[in-house]
Amino acid sequence: MQLGFVIDHSRCIGCHACTVACKSENDVPVGDFRTWVKYTERGTFPQVKRSFAVLRCNQCSAAPCVTICPVTALSKGASGIVDVDSAACVGCKSCMQACPYDALYINEGTGTAQKCHFCAHRVEVGLAPACAVVCPTEAIVPGDFHDPNSRVSQMRAAGGLQARKTEAGTGPNVFYKEVDAAGIDPSLTRADGGYLWSNVKASPQVDAQYWEALQAKADARTTYDVPRKSLWGWKVSTYLFTKSLASGIFLASAILFRGWGQVGGLTPVTAAWSAGIALIFLVATALLLIGDLKRPERFLYMLTRPNWDSWLVKGGVILTIYGALLLAWLLMCAYDWLPGSGLRSLMALATGAFAALTAMYTAWLFRQAKGRALWLWEPLTGHLFAQAVVAGTAAMLLLAPWLDLGAAAQGTLAVWLLAFLATHLLFTWLKGRAYHPRGREAEFKRALALLSSGPYAKRHLWLGLFLGVLVPAALLVWGEPGFLWNTAAVLALVGLWSEEDVFVRAGQAVPIS
Repeated sequence: MQLGFVIDHSRCIGCHACTVACKSENDVPVGDFRTWVKYTERGTFPQVKRSFAVLRCNQCSAAPCVTICPVTALSKGASGIVDVDSAACVGCKSCMQACPYDALYINEGTGTAQKCHFCAHRVEVGLAPACAVVCPTEAIVPGDFHDPNSRVSQMRAAGGLQARKTEAGTGPNVFYKEVDAAGIDPSLTRADGGYLWSNVKASPQVDAQYWEALQAKADARTTYDVPRKSLWGWKVSTYLFTKSLASGIFLASAILFRGWGQVGGLTPVTAAWSAGIALIFLVATALLLIGDLKRPERFLYMLTRPNWDSWLVKGGVILTIYGALLLAWLLMCAYDWLPGSGLRSLMALATGAFAALTAMYTAWLFRQAKGRALWLWEPLTGHLFAQAVVAGTAAMLLLAPWLDLGAAAQGTLAVWLLAFLATHLLFTWLKGRAYHPRGREAEFKRALALLSSGPYAKRHLWLGLFLGVLVPAALLVWGEPGFLWNTAAVLALVGLWSEEDVFVRAGQAVPIS
């Protein structure tokens, strides 16, 4: 069985009865929606045509929200309905990032994710969903797409139906008849034509739409829609930055690991201190992740009921193992428990491997966030690794006087920082030219434009790249050790934080519904 809807827009009159019935039936909070009606218009007065689109969860066959949920709070039942177990949800918002249809929301009262569940409590007793019952024109048709005799199967077999964002590979089970393409494809609409209400709530999505409107890229206008806001903010972008430091500091110290007491190498005490500093940033990373949960008291659910398909869970395991290895390395270095150079090298190799995984795993998590095309960029794994080495070498340069690193060690760090600043710049250049996610190229470029010439361009180009890459590189090449190199390290860290922050924010600014 696969329950779903066909929505006949040759009948829909845009009355919002489905929205009101859904809110009443499911006690949906004010400001949140499980189903809503979007208005779009084409033409100029007096030749204007208004169209409606009823938007909602698509009960996907390959639901990305189920895959990314770290605590199995989302599941797809035998009826094909995707539902949320509020008793298990930790409020991480990852399911909302994974959904290409904006179908989930956080109930601020409970701190848990909620969505359309096809009025499962009604379906269980043989009743149709409330939205279908209340529709005055019978435009909303529910049914089982696996039953060839059902009305929805017959309508689909007759052809002429459309679905939203099939290129995302989710297998949507809501189909539209005679819908204006602008209603189900947000890239075809502009936001500068005025809304039906006078007060539009400011948000990054609205800013992005207004900027795009100046480019005159669409002839249709959105005149009624529900408000949206960014889900992940400074805590997630700061988590990326602290994670870069936690992994990069060890990787940078490993560059210097050529035996205790050698010129340019690390002493056991220096190695212990660098591991301790990396461990502090790793703990900060974990605290930021927990702090961003709407239900932080439930974070242990990731251990007691993990979803091993989710990179949130896999990433948590990587962070835990890396933390244990860092602590062991710290103790071994502080007390010189590994006198043999071979054992030291083996331990350094194992810790370095998990440091690299710590830097990179977020790319695989972002790849599960199918709602955000910018985060699907294929070489992101390598880019995050390069950013971690930039963070680590810059931090170690700043810490050199306290870690008693000599001129040779500082010179080695400066060379590696310069090399990975260049690598970071190369990845940034490559992002605009190659390896765009297949089928999502237009959406990816739309998000990328916000960085290159849109609302985030100043931070990206001036703070992230000019002050964060080019100026530090120049100081490292033509400057002297000491103040100028320290300045280069500070600018590299500030620029890196800015780049990771705008990457998180720009990825969420493009409207997806």
